Amino acid sequence: MGGWTFLPQQPNVARILPPEIEFGSFIRFTLLLKQPAEVQAAYILLKSNGQETKIIPLPSPLGETNQVILDLTNHSLRPFATVEYWYRLETENGETLTGEKAAFLYEDNRIPWQRLSDQRINIAWHQGDLLFGQQALDVAVQSLQNNLSILDSPLDATVSIYIYPSARDLQSVLNLKSNSWVAGHASPDLGAILISIPPGPDQRAEMERQIPHELMHILQYQLAGEAYTRLPVWLIEGLASIAELYPNPEYQRVLKKASENDALLPLVNLCSAFPPELSGAILAYAQSASFVRFLHQNYGASSLSDLIFAYKDGLGCEEGIRKVYGQSLAQLETRWQQEVLGMNLASLAWNNVQPYLLILLLVSLPIFLTIFYSGRKDFADHASK
Repeated sequence: MGGWTFLPQQPNVARILPPEIEFGSFIRFTLLLKQPAEVQAAYILLKSNGQETKIIPLPSPLGETNQVILDLTNHSLRPFATVEYWYRLETENGETLTGEKAAFLYEDNRIPWQRLSDQRINIAWHQGDLLFGQQALDVAVQSLQNNLSILDSPLDATVSIYIYPSARDLQSVLNLKSNSWVAGHASPDLGAILISIPPGPDQRAEMERQIPHELMHILQYQLAGEAYTRLPVWLIEGLASIAELYPNPEYQRVLKKASENDALLPLVNLCSAFPPELSGAILAYAQSASFVRFLHQNYGASSLSDLIFAYKDGLGCEEGIRKVYGQSLAQLETRWQQEVLGMNLASLAWNNVQPYLLILLLVSLPIFLTIFYSGRKDFADHASK
């Protein structure tokens, strides 16, 4: 069983024992009743972050010791969420009794964790020695200091970082498809980060890439609150990517190739989602990182905080940009492509006008053909007279 449990102590009525938890499989609750004959019905209620309350009836007839199992394969809980639970009793004389709330952390207890903590950072890892864990903790502390130069949002709550030895192990926790390319994940509202780093010669570089990236998501959530999910995806992932102490070397290669082949993704298409396939996602990450770095270098860190607050106030993707920078997203995108990627202005103008020329051609062609054939018919009629 992982995490902590606070027990409601009402021995004269009822008491819940600490639940037995098998992560991803089941939770067994045990309710002790002092006078079961006086209780007509009993329920266990369950509430975790961001999920609706689950009501679990205990089977009848009730006795002094009663057990009920929540099947987690059919009723999933968010991994690493704090889960509150309590009981509700309905007595024979029509009274309703509700127990005090208790809580546990729904932590992955399938594997034994090694742990280190410092400065509101908890590190938990499975494979690797003490040096592995200490490196991860040092990188996390360094990342928080570095992130302040990008986003002025000091960490205000404890964050737990769980390090899995492979992406597949991590994906099994998140119930992702086996072919998913996701190697890290943050649940900002839970203060939980999951990353995948196998011990080995590249472990430090991977820590310096994944840990600051996911920590930046936590800091963004601190500023945006519940509006975090409404931020443009290019801003969320762009900020996280420029926070990496060891940037992804693939980004520059992908960005250079796309700019040379006029294959860049329009930033307006990256406001709400990234492409699902790996190649498109990598390009989206690369563009977002480069564009947000351009904003940071030209307008300062405060502009990025202002942008988050603009979106927090409910502005749309393009409206937020215009409020903070006084330009449209398309205008800033063109400047970024010229100044950072070195793309030709005439080429950019041609690429921008091409879709409109095509529309004009499609609209004009039927009119032109109508006039042309009408003219030919008038000429033929005149010649025959």
